[in-house]
Amino acid sequence: MLSYPDYTICPVNVIASVRKYYRAHTNYPTIPKLDKALDKFYKNVVLIVLDGMGKTMFERDLPDSSFLRKNYADDLTSVFPSTTAAAMTSYYTGVSPKEHGWLGWSLFFKEFCRMVDVFPNTDSYTGTPVSNLNAAHFVMPYETIYKDILNSIIGDVQPFTIAQPGMYIPENGNFHKVADKFERVVELVKMICASPQNTFTFVEWNSPDDVAHRNGCYSEETSDCLLNLNYRIKELCDGLTDTLVIVTADHGLIDITEEIRIDHIPEIAECLVLPPFVENRAAACYVKYDRKTDFERAVRNYLGNDFLLLSRNEILSKNILGNGEPHPKTIDFIGDYMICAIGNKSIRFQPLNAKPKRLQKAMHGGFTDEEMLIPLIIIPTKQTKEYKQKRLI
Repeated sequence: MLSYPDYTICPVNVIASVRKYYRAHTNYPTIPKLDKALDKFYKNVVLIVLDGMGKTMFERDLPDSSFLRKNYADDLTSVFPSTTAAAMTSYYTGVSPKEHGWLGWSLFFKEFCRMVDVFPNTDSYTGTPVSNLNAAHFVMPYETIYKDILNSIIGDVQPFTIAQPGMYIPENGNFHKVADKFERVVELVKMICASPQNTFTFVEWNSPDDVAHRNGCYSEETSDCLLNLNYRIKELCDGLTDTLVIVTADHGLIDITEEIRIDHIPEIAECLVLPPFVENRAAACYVKYDRKTDFERAVRNYLGNDFLLLSRNEILSKNILGNGEPHPKTIDFIGDYMICAIGNKSIRFQPLNAKPKRLQKAMHGGFTDEEMLIPLIIIPTKQTKEYKQKRLI
């Protein structure tokens, strides 16, 4: 089954509810169930985003009796493309991929004349550093939600972020902490929430995505990873008071049965101006102006059962990347067309100078339910007498 992004129930709207709680402006609708949970005043709000924990994986790998399943509140969709760069930047900023421009892992920057893996800031094919500048942040800087939270009229609210070593976390009034294991996340969140001030803590954790990429969505390793996260989050919540814990994801994953090398399909490859980019399951293509009909025919013939071909106009007119004004780079990154996965295959274009890459057992970026649907989990903790009060008006 297929699911398309719904920009009334996605990461943007989670942040819209958070912004509303802290009295910050948002142009996006909020999520009613989350608003209701926040309707009581909490000293601390903790948002934990588990990379890759799609609804399908969540329901299959965790039993009904598990802590996270028992606190499940609602289904959300990911943004599109259903990938970390797009979704996490929407969590950071509270705006859609259309507005922030961070559409995927690998993007072609004409400013550097290179394909760039945006998070590590390396050449997508050689793996070498692009420049001393962080290319994506230099060309597409953005403001995070943390400054608005810091200045909330609720008063004395300090934002914190927690992530694994080596992950770049944008700073804008937040204090950043590093955790190499989730046990350390638990320790840090408990210390933050025990402080005398009001706090908002954003936790970005790259599991189960990293485990599923290597082993598949429904492997023993992925199941064990989710069970451990479930146990640790329960341990965290059991040790907190006056705190609302929100657990969700950026996207899900789907197991891949086959990788199609489109550089081995001349009917497609010869139509391209440059290699496709963004994601292997949501690939932007620039096509020679006199070969567009040939390109459309070739994609239908070779990829039609597993991929949907969308033109730039279709993507923009249907608001697949979200609402609002497009970032100038968004237009660059859409290309003339996007090849979007609707099955369980991926595509790759491998130039002659590229290092061979191992096929990942599970991937994301496309329109399938497995990739697009994510759970929203809301966990209220005990409120002490001091903070058991109605929200400020």
